[in-house]
Amino acid sequence: MRTIHSLVGVLLGLAFFASPVSAYDQRIEATYNFIWNGFVVFTADVAVVHDEENYQARMDIRTRGVARLFSRGNGTLTAVGKLGKNGEVLPREFVSEGRWSGDDYRKAMWFDEDGKFIRWERDWPKKWLEDYSREPVPDELKRGPDGLSVVMMLLGETLPREVQVFDGDHVMKIGLLCEEKTSIIEESNHSPFFGPSQKCQFEGETIAGEIIETEEQIKKRLKEEEKARKKAEKYARKHGGEEPDDEEGIPIWFQEIEGLGHTLPVRASFKSSWGTVRMYLKELKTSDGLHFSS
Repeated sequence: MRTIHSLVGVLLGLAFFASPVSAYDQRIEATYNFIWNGFVVFTADVAVVHDEENYQARMDIRTRGVARLFSRGNGTLTAVGKLGKNGEVLPREFVSEGRWSGDDYRKAMWFDEDGKFIRWERDWPKKWLEDYSREPVPDELKRGPDGLSVVMMLLGETLPREVQVFDGDHVMKIGLLCEEKTSIIEESNHSPFFGPSQKCQFEGETIAGEIIETEEQIKKRLKEEEKARKKAEKYARKHGGEEPDDEEGIPIWFQEIEGLGHTLPVRASFKSSWGTVRMYLKELKTSDGLHFSS
């Protein structure tokens, strides 16, 4: 479940990846539901406040429904930083904390004025430290943006091809490969957004801080994933779940929101150990009075 949790964080980092920064203070609040077989398994509330020089971002995530049969959890991610004169994202502080499967956790990182990593604090359960041991990250790669400050990466109208993200103990290179043709997404009772959109493929690669797993740990992880998959399938059959269409890779559909002036992702899908999970933009509110809801 923590693997899904991490991927949700990355996807919602990209959730405002396509939002050009305005010349005035603006607050954007969005609620995303993650659906598996017709059941809501996660909800994430994202809020971003920004102007030309500063930004604050927050994401609250919690398990729901069938997901709570496997692990109950909630977490909050916050990021604060500045925007450079040439559009650089300069994080100052990042915090991830919450409670997952009965364990409290917290991770905090601090950066200097140039966005270079200074130090971090991590208070994780002993089991997490054992299961998620990683190779060391070279010092030259220890710099922002963090996984949530990615929300401020786009200052113009074009999606950047790739971005390097530092999470304290590993570095990822993430990016979007977008189709030129218009994609049409169908209406859904999970979201008020449908119609013409731009379909992109999310690409992610760990370039430093690879997880170190013994053969015994790999076997244990695969066994747990298979057990979770069978349990989830049994639940879906019993409660009449809907089997979603499979999509290759991790597609994200972006749409220009009328009255907002921003392009945001309205849907996405990715594969978990249970099967395909779909992300829907359920509700959107702004400080300008804009409000969409399903």
